[in-house]
Amino acid sequence: MDAGNGLVPAQNQPDIELLRKDEEREEESELLQSITSPPVAETTSLKVCSSIVFWKCKLWMVITSAFLLLILVTILSLILYSETYIDEDEYWDPELIAGGKQHNFSGVVNINCPNPNALLSESAYDIFSKNLNKRLKDVYSYSPALGRYFISAEVISFSGENNTASYYLQFLVPPESDDFMKYRMNKDFVMNILRQDIYGQQRISDLDIPECTNVILDPSSVTIT
Repeated sequence: MDAGNGLVPAQNQPDIELLRKDEEREEESELLQSITSPPVAETTSLKVCSSIVFWKCKLWMVITSAFLLLILVTILSLILYSETYIDEDEYWDPELIAGGKQHNFSGVVNINCPNPNALLSESAYDIFSKNLNKRLKDVYSYSPALGRYFISAEVISFSGENNTASYYLQFLVPPESDDFMKYRMNKDFVMNILRQDIYGQQRISDLDIPECTNVILDPSSVTIT
């Protein structure tokens, strides 16, 4: 069949097939090369990290050494700080306190009974007194700020008319204690320690008083003079 009919002569068909196979091989070769060869940016970064900065030290060695040195300096700084820092609340001189002077505070707290019409006996007030005494001693003896200076606490009276209990607190303060009394043991600070404790637990339960089994302390009524 001749070329005038628009058909490719039979003798040219093998050549065309060879050309197609060559093109396919070239495409496969280019694809394989693009997969196996690393990106240019990655190759450049590897070369930079592997470059020698000085002597035989490469850049990655310098970066790693600087990072390790920073960690070592931080650890040493923390160790030195913990050895030299002294917390004033943790360090105190017992002899200095023993040579100090006594300082007393007096205060009042309101006591609410669920039964306002109950007539409390003298034994009931004794139970209230013992319970409140223990509460005051626990609050101030375990106080991180004032526990080392605390001596005693005592409920001195009850008032049935306005349901209040009066008490006094005794502390031993260091000599020359003007600044100490102004900043560490002023009456507002002493009052707020007790008030905060009462806010945490206002109810006094398990009292052996039939007419008033649960007593509630009013934190807003706490006063110190």
